[in-house]
Amino acid sequence: MRTTLKRGIGQAVGLNGNGHSAVPVFGPVVRYRPPDPPQRSVAGLILRGFGWLLLAAAVIGTGAAGGLYLYTHESLAEISKSGPGTRIVQQHLAPIASPDQPAIALIAGYDVRAADKGSGANPYAGSNSDTLMLLRADPKTNTLSLLSFPRDLYVSIYCHGDTVYTQDRINSAWQICGNNGPAATLNTVEHLTHLPINYMITLDFHAFKQLVNNLHGVFMNVDRRYYIPPHTGTSTINLQPGYQKLDGGEALSYVRYRHTDSDIYRTGRQQLFIEALKSRLRTSLSLTSLPLEVPKLVRVLKDNIKVVKAGGQPVDLRELTKYLGLIYNLPAGHMFRNAIPLNDFHYFTTSAGADVETAPASSIAAAVERFRSPDVRELKVVGDQFGGKPRTHKKTKQQPKLPKSQISVLVLNGSNVAGEAANTTYQLTTRGYATKTLASGVANAPKVQGDTVIYYDPAQASGPEAAQQLRPLFGPHARVEQMTTAISGISSQAGNPLTVVAVGTSFGGKLVIHTRPKVQPKQPPQVSAGAAMTAPRLRQVYDEVHFPLMVPHKIAQGATLATSPPQVPVRGFKLLKNQHEAVMTFVMPNGLAYWQIEESTWNSAPILQNPSFTLTHRGQKYLVYTVGGAIQMVALRTPRATYWVSNTILNELSNSTMIAIAESLRPLRR
Repeated sequence: MRTTLKRGIGQAVGLNGNGHSAVPVFGPVVRYRPPDPPQRSVAGLILRGFGWLLLAAAVIGTGAAGGLYLYTHESLAEISKSGPGTRIVQQHLAPIASPDQPAIALIAGYDVRAADKGSGANPYAGSNSDTLMLLRADPKTNTLSLLSFPRDLYVSIYCHGDTVYTQDRINSAWQICGNNGPAATLNTVEHLTHLPINYMITLDFHAFKQLVNNLHGVFMNVDRRYYIPPHTGTSTINLQPGYQKLDGGEALSYVRYRHTDSDIYRTGRQQLFIEALKSRLRTSLSLTSLPLEVPKLVRVLKDNIKVVKAGGQPVDLRELTKYLGLIYNLPAGHMFRNAIPLNDFHYFTTSAGADVETAPASSIAAAVERFRSPDVRELKVVGDQFGGKPRTHKKTKQQPKLPKSQISVLVLNGSNVAGEAANTTYQLTTRGYATKTLASGVANAPKVQGDTVIYYDPAQASGPEAAQQLRPLFGPHARVEQMTTAISGISSQAGNPLTVVAVGTSFGGKLVIHTRPKVQPKQPPQVSAGAAMTAPRLRQVYDEVHFPLMVPHKIAQGATLATSPPQVPVRGFKLLKNQHEAVMTFVMPNGLAYWQIEESTWNSAPILQNPSFTLTHRGQKYLVYTVGGAIQMVALRTPRATYWVSNTILNELSNSTMIAIAESLRPLRR
């Protein structure tokens, strides 16, 4: 069918009056184009470029971090790899459940002599142990304890098991027990101290020097002039007194030196080095330097250090970061240097002509106990004695303690020792606690466990507080938890006491009775006049150091300036570029103990970081540095320089003497 209305229908036009489609009316043609992109500013281009740079850096950094992680992980496995001389060591070490727990390591430094480095060879053959030191790291109390043994300490030597092989110097176990040297040394130290040791770390002299050199040296306070020329038959050393940077070779000669004093002072130098190394790690390893420094350090460790732990498993990154983190962030006054007291040694010559020393078993046991149980309260006691102010002071509301008679407790045996529950119950009863027993007389915990757990009844308001008061009695390996269903069932049979104690295998069988911290009692300072002796000497170096010097008006009683050759009584020198120092070295009447007064323009020196507390005297603020309960250093800081008194290697000057000397410093008149 044909129609004239077809065209135009459906288009966007109407019809005209005749029914025909209308011709569309076209207006002017308009051309459209997309708008021009906004013009990019120079700042915008820079920001975009910087963004892409950050993205590229993130990608590269992620890859580098992954590579570093893999490299470090593999290196740790290499460090912990079993081999001749270490397989037996693993059998003597005590396993540790978690790096959150306290751990003890035996550090053994040895010299490399005729050792064969070939495949399968014993790397310790032909070597001698030179240093034996125990190190205890406790993440719970944030403490680090050191305990050193003189290499000439005369002890029972255990080559295998519990049989005494012979009596000899403690370092001889390394050599006389054949290829079993490291394991025999560990076995001997364990029998001497009765401590469970978790790690053994062995390093040779080369590793020691490379470690220090890769840290670009370690800043140490050298307490006097050390000098032995070459070709004398004794290890060479050439060190001037004062605070300075030592390279690897210099540091090694310092920690090994014992020529003109004794093996006891030598162990003191080794502990001071550990303290300086800790400070150096804190100041030299930052977030920016870690990617560069860690691979170098790990490479040195991999080639020259072995770290052995129970079971032969490698040290993992969590362990490494946990314990290194503790050392890195160690609070002021939380490092404890322990040793057998100098006056407790007895010296004699064996029938074979060896010069050795012995110490009473009670003195060794006391040193071990101080090492195992560092008391951070000592810092507060020393500060209170002299009116010191802690660096941080937080007020906490003390909750009244529950009377012992109101703390009801049931003891269960979670150890392998028969009668442990009954014995512990008896001790708690004699201490005044309300002990409970089971009608059946069988007081076994649901399982054998390592740690002691003090369970509290959550349904009783005093339960948590009662458990917290009991916890210190069971030592550092005790923890508090809410009663489990199994423990609650046993508790109901004893009348639902506030607490149930399940003693573990780590419990030593005796309650820990806490007493007041053992620190030096405050006593009058032992000092004498010192200005007449020191002022003329200081004037001689005034023009060398270019900063105001101070003269001590009091010095330790009996002390004199160290003038006997090769000693240097007063020394002025340039410590670093644009940093000067003057040091006065004094010697005590025994001729072995040296102490110093040091004056330096380097106000930010590592040794001056992290004081234990401050005290004010005549408007002057003094920084006090402690180790355990002993004052190791007292410093006076001014805008231009810092002036400090350094104790002897063994901290033989009393706390009051140290403070009196520091407070007597006055400007030197030209």
